[in-house]
Amino acid sequence: MELKISDNLISYSAEVLAQPVSGMTWTQIAKFFRKKSSEYNVVVPYMSTMFPSYLPDRRDGFIRNLKVFSPEQQLILLKELCDTNKKVNITPLKNLLMHHFMKKGFPFVENNLDPAKRSEIFNTIV
Repeated sequence: MELKISDNLISYSAEVLAQPVSGMTWTQIAKFFRKKSSEYNVVVPYMSTMFPSYLPDRRDGFIRNLKVFSPEQQLILLKELCDTNKKVNITPLKNLLMHHFMKKGFPFVENNLDPAKRSEIFNTIV
């Protein structure tokens, strides 16, 4: 089964992590995705720390940048952002990520693993 991240989860992630009051600034978003694009050898559309005036808001840029990564990479990036962002309450988002993982599973996690081992792998990811 191929992993697909729902647009709703991506939108909610942007709402939480790039919210205007206490979320990431555009500079933080651009730097994060610039670094990750280099690590994963992926071209992201918005890497400049100058906010693109044609975007409606930073959440839109966050979403567009996130969507160029594979679903597995998206979950890993969202998990990393949840772990490093201390300004907002990310518990509901982390719970959704955990639910998404448990529902779909990562394709690179072997299906024949015993539940304890699968849980151990999951805990290192989410």
